[in-house]
Amino acid sequence: MIAVPWTLFVSFHGYVSCYENLSRRPTTVLTQSSTYNAQTASIANDGDVQTDELHCSHTAHNHAKAWLQVDFGQPYMINNVIIHYRREGDESSSWKQYRFRQFYLDASNNSAIQTTTSQRTRCYTDNTTAPDLPPNIIDIPCKQTARYVIVETTYDAPEDDYLDEHGAILEICEIKVYGCGKTNGICIKGCTQGQYGDTCDETCSHACAGGTCDQQKGTCNAGCKQNWTGRLCDVCDATHYGTACSMECNIRACLRENHAKEMLINCLNNTCNDVTGSCKDGCAFGKFGDFCNETCDEHCVSYWHEDTEKYKKLKESNLETLFILYGMIAALCVSLIVNGCMIKWNLRRDQYKGQDVNQKTMTKHFPHQDSISPQDIYDKVGDDTKYEDLGQLSGSSHYDQLELIKSS
Repeated sequence: MIAVPWTLFVSFHGYVSCYENLSRRPTTVLTQSSTYNAQTASIANDGDVQTDELHCSHTAHNHAKAWLQVDFGQPYMINNVIIHYRREGDESSSWKQYRFRQFYLDASNNSAIQTTTSQRTRCYTDNTTAPDLPPNIIDIPCKQTARYVIVETTYDAPEDDYLDEHGAILEICEIKVYGCGKTNGICIKGCTQGQYGDTCDETCSHACAGGTCDQQKGTCNAGCKQNWTGRLCDVCDATHYGTACSMECNIRACLRENHAKEMLINCLNNTCNDVTGSCKDGCAFGKFGDFCNETCDEHCVSYWHEDTEKYKKLKESNLETLFILYGMIAALCVSLIVNGCMIKWNLRRDQYKGQDVNQKTMTKHFPHQDSISPQDIYDKVGDDTKYEDLGQLSGSSHYDQLELIKSS
């Protein structure tokens, strides 16, 4: 049994894609259960994928079991196995892959001689029965970690009866076992198509043209697919958005004066958010909204494009209106200032007029009071011989006169 299952290997070491043909490594050895006519197992490892008899390994007749084994010398992480089996044409008389029916593919850490099928890990079993034929070129997933890959069969093809040949026979022209040959985690043979990095654990952008990228930097060797951009072709170009960059930023078609149809992008600077499609730099003239797909009302100045006569006339008209409005505001301000001055002047005039009225009232009641002196009072009292005391004066005092005016 395999000591380290594939799932555990992935868990502890991580999945990498630096696959190489392990069959072609210098330390790999191919053997088979028997050999027919010097067609040894090494022929299945010479890099020649022709499928006529002379380019194929061949086990001997009259054996109950036939196998071909690939020995890597040590366990490797295997990904898939490709087998090219003998087939010499499509005509009815051409030799076909009759003997390839019901073969099976195993992975093991022990050789085919030392193990039975129950002690190995089965990757594939063919269940084709006569007269049907399996494909003569087959790609088999075999995600195991093992030292040996074994192709084996016990099938005796009925087509051999007329040749008087019997037993299980294998005729493998080429076997390719792809897996990871690693040294200190670095892929020594490079990465498979679509992968990059020292350990080939990075995947090229799906937007790389041709599906390939630089195996160290990940940059797309042949550029980006349509609608994609960026160093790694991983973002949408300026005029597209969405997860697949398949949606166009808001575009509208219109007919110009020369009747040539043009595509005018409503997003300013022809740019939009590469995820939502909203316009990043605002809208073209006369448009509004996140996607610049709304048109300004026809009464808005911005509705008309700047290069149209209608817009120019409208703009001039609005400038005249603006100047008139500014003039009216200025006139209103002057009027307010003048009215304020007039109101202030009238208030002061009324104040001075009230003071003049009070002065005239005083003069009317006491025409000579402001000329009376204390000496005059004493002189008058002295001349009146009828009274001995000042309190005997028959007339009212100056204080009494003031009180009388006040009460009146």
